[in-house]
Amino acid sequence: MPQSDSPQRKILVVDDEPDIVDIVKEHFEAIYDVHTALSGRRAIKLVRTERPDLLLLDLRMPDLSGVDVLKTVHRTNPELPVIIITANEDADLAAEAMARGAFSYVQKPFNFDSLDHLVARAITAKYRVNTGGD
Repeated sequence: MPQSDSPQRKILVVDDEPDIVDIVKEHFEAIYDVHTALSGRRAIKLVRTERPDLLLLDLRMPDLSGVDVLKTVHRTNPELPVIIITANEDADLAAEAMARGAFSYVQKPFNFDSLDHLVARAITAKYRVNTGGD
């Protein structure tokens, strides 16, 4: 089947746990151009250089919290959808991230069927806003 003329969308997966990053990357790389970062500082650099269409962002990381990364990224790229990855005990932090403009959040361990739909919705919403579509 011929490939679409539309560019492959980019996802940046950010988590300080390499196993999580690898699992998520492997799951999505057949559909998306997946980039990864193991720290918040690296994520901020990659958002600037790679210009992802979506950020999957862990809340708890040793160098910068996911909320700090979200605030920094949204100062220069407010239309970038961010899906927060959180552990069950981080409900308050997830709520703070949502108040600061995160698109949504998922709890670890996540259901990949639900995550697939959420990622597709976030990317679709971004392009509806940027193109003025319905």
